[in-house]
Amino acid sequence: MSLRKTSAAASAPGKIILFGEHFVVYGSHAILASINKRIKVNVCLNKNHTINIISNLGIVGSYKDSEFTLIKGGKKAKQILDLIFKCVSSVLSERNQNLGININLISDIPYGVGLGSSAACCVATVAAVDSLFREPNRQWICVKAVECERLVHKNSSGADCYISVFGGLMYYVKDEGFKKIKSKNDPTLVIVNTRMKHSTGDLVSLVKNFRDQNVLLFIDLTSHADTICEQALASINNGNEKKLGELMNENHALLRHIGVSHRKIDRAVQICVRNGALGAKLTGAGGGGSIIALIPHEKKMRVISEIKKNRFECIPVKFDYNGLITY
Repeated sequence: MSLRKTSAAASAPGKIILFGEHFVVYGSHAILASINKRIKVNVCLNKNHTINIISNLGIVGSYKDSEFTLIKGGKKAKQILDLIFKCVSSVLSERNQNLGININLISDIPYGVGLGSSAACCVATVAAVDSLFREPNRQWICVKAVECERLVHKNSSGADCYISVFGGLMYYVKDEGFKKIKSKNDPTLVIVNTRMKHSTGDLVSLVKNFRDQNVLLFIDLTSHADTICEQALASINNGNEKKLGELMNENHALLRHIGVSHRKIDRAVQICVRNGALGAKLTGAGGGGSIIALIPHEKKMRVISEIKKNRFECIPVKFDYNGLITY
């Protein structure tokens, strides 16, 4: 396929899981939303036949064929750069091209704290590189991004990439796919970043072990998680934020039960609820990472003040309805 242009750009949003993480792996339901925190990727051709990557995360690296050179960054730099490189290589292979490309990645999504940074990175990179050759096709970009993300997160459901591409709120069932949710009114949400990194793979394995050792209990917990999701869907549709907050608290209790919470997560949840949040829970894999809190507008500043006082990072967010944007 021939080139359409010599430079392109794309941006993709991060995500939160409102309900259903971990249980969704075993066929349960989940509710996800894309958020107004994004990763933007700019790409342009170079004549050196190298893949050069610069990121505002403080990492820089270069690939010549399969040979990697780390120019700037710490222990985790290669993991992030490899993901970007694999996205670029996969698209170039699909288009039967061997080109040098400079990549500039700008992220306002904290990495490794459960907000879908890997998925957003894959979506934006695949979209930007493929835009060099043709008009963007969202469905193709989503499939390719999921394929690339699974090179790093082998058990990924693909849900993070899907919500990043298409935006909004989605109700997800593993064997049925996604259904768009129309929220009666957007709630006031705050993300609290505990600044504790986690390994999604390790936490998925932990839950599997829990399930294998507590088969009947896990069936009951999964059924409870499904009921919570169904009631949450009705609460979102009806704009019942009080009920939605109660369900968030219930969901967090389930996640604590299966062992994926952490004392810092529980502390952050307590701070939010004690200071006026309607509900709060971990979001994503757990074991650190982030929580989300649903806050009445009049209590927002009080909750944020207490979060900061306890030295957690506070990130007010809104739902993103645009999904992938190409330039």
